Amino acid sequence: MKLIRNPKYQFALFLIIIFIINFLQSKYTALLEDEAYYWVWSKNLAFGYFDHPPLVALWIKISSFFFEGELGVRFFSTISFSIMLVFIWLLIDYKKKWDFVWLYFLLVISVVFLNVYGFITTPDTPLLLFVVLFLFAYKQFLKVQNWQNTLFMGFTMAGMLYSKYHGILVLMFVILSNLNLLKNKKFWLAGVFGIILFIPHLNWQYTNDFSSFRYHLMERNKGDYSFINTLLHFVNQIAIVGITFPLIYMAFLNQKVNTLFEKSLQYIVYGFILFFLTSTFSRHPQAQWTVVILISFIVITFPYFIEHKKARKWLLILGSIQFVLMLVFRVFFANENISPIQLEPHIANSWVEKLKEKTQGKPIVFVDSYRRASVYNYYTGIKTHSYSTLTERKSQYDLLGFEEMMQQENVYAVGLSNENGTLLMKIKKREIRGIPIDNYTTFQKIKCTINEELLTVSKNKTIYFTFNCYNLYNKKINLSSAKFIGVFQGNKNKIISKVPLIIEKLVPIEPFEEQLFQASFVVPKIESNDELTFRVAVEFYELSEGYQGNKIKIKIEN
Repeated sequence: MKLIRNPKYQFALFLIIIFIINFLQSKYTALLEDEAYYWVWSKNLAFGYFDHPPLVALWIKISSFFFEGELGVRFFSTISFSIMLVFIWLLIDYKKKWDFVWLYFLLVISVVFLNVYGFITTPDTPLLLFVVLFLFAYKQFLKVQNWQNTLFMGFTMAGMLYSKYHGILVLMFVILSNLNLLKNKKFWLAGVFGIILFIPHLNWQYTNDFSSFRYHLMERNKGDYSFINTLLHFVNQIAIVGITFPLIYMAFLNQKVNTLFEKSLQYIVYGFILFFLTSTFSRHPQAQWTVVILISFIVITFPYFIEHKKARKWLLILGSIQFVLMLVFRVFFANENISPIQLEPHIANSWVEKLKEKTQGKPIVFVDSYRRASVYNYYTGIKTHSYSTLTERKSQYDLLGFEEMMQQENVYAVGLSNENGTLLMKIKKREIRGIPIDNYTTFQKIKCTINEELLTVSKNKTIYFTFNCYNLYNKKINLSSAKFIGVFQGNKNKIISKVPLIIEKLVPIEPFEEQLFQASFVVPKIESNDELTFRVAVEFYELSEGYQGNKIKIKIEN
């Protein structure tokens, strides 16, 4: 009994209980689609990937050293979550905290989204750990600006950026909360050290044509403003907390901020909410974008609940209810047989084996579905590839050699439009069509570059232009079976019109050789606008046009 009364043993006991719950959840819950996608990354460790920096892949790789199956994807996430809880505790400077260990863990389980990252593995999983480590390093730096704290802070800066690009926002809001940091030489040295550690990723970006930066900053689709998106952003700020949100927000707003460190936590909350509020003017918001604010909520509100008995009582009531609801949901999440609704981990069971049977176990090329390609590969071990067309976004499958592994094999192309392919099955009421392809030979990775910045055309007139075709394969390619298409695109990359291109002297191209082709097309009847662009694309088999060509502006004259 004496051990149980010891606050340090209480802390260890609660930590172990949470770890066991997360461990069991990780083991018995099927992978989310995004987790399967990141698992594909982990099979080819690199300093960067198309969508995000590399730490999520490293998390999975470390997990695979200890376990197979789902635990081989999630085990290190359960470890990093437990480490994060220890360091959040260390961030709290309050004399009475050891008398309220139970309240700390009640507060932790009272913020829903934080607990999700106790078992799933996404880029936010390492990000949360490194945000906490950075805040711990910053707190130590404010006390003692020695070399140890300086280098440790630089290391955690790099860790945040290697986790997710959102890490730069944490750093930015901390600086805004204490502008004197810009006059501090040791802080600048920490930043330089962090940049040095981040150079391998920047080099990866350079060698891969800055693919991540281009996608997030330029290629990612932007839409027109919708009030629903703005409203959803605020709903998300409630959802990430759960039913305890009135108490958590009330405590956060009423708790006095007395130190520079606490001020930085406050700036992180307001900064993230406002920053991603502005993003709703052009994008659909996602709840996980602001998940790091939950760390600030815990550190700032913990003393408030200690000092305010009534608020603490309500937290005990709502937090306990939320804990029970989360346990029930976790059971449903892991076991579809007793779940009243189909949740994401259950979906794979409804189609993977059926599709394997329909396609006779052949390798599969998924059209515009990098998530399904990843899930299918994970649960069957059969080779997959995701081919990106102009109607959807690109993915990591466009960078690695998945396509080359399928060349000259007998495969199935799956995910074709309704007018193409045979109906194979339905996934969530959506028809999945496909066709068998013998001796699969494609030209996805050739580059077709138009060197002009602007092409001026007239309706119904024949236009002549040239483009460079670069063979990125290590073999000679014959393009006689490919169809070259001119694609007109408008706002949000919407395809306005497509025209066949007539190519003069279409000769084979040697490995890594570049050929100049002369092409022509008849200008279709389309309206000119400021966002109208044109590009060369390639069709093969029944697959739609891909990202072979660069976009240039086009002007239509009457």
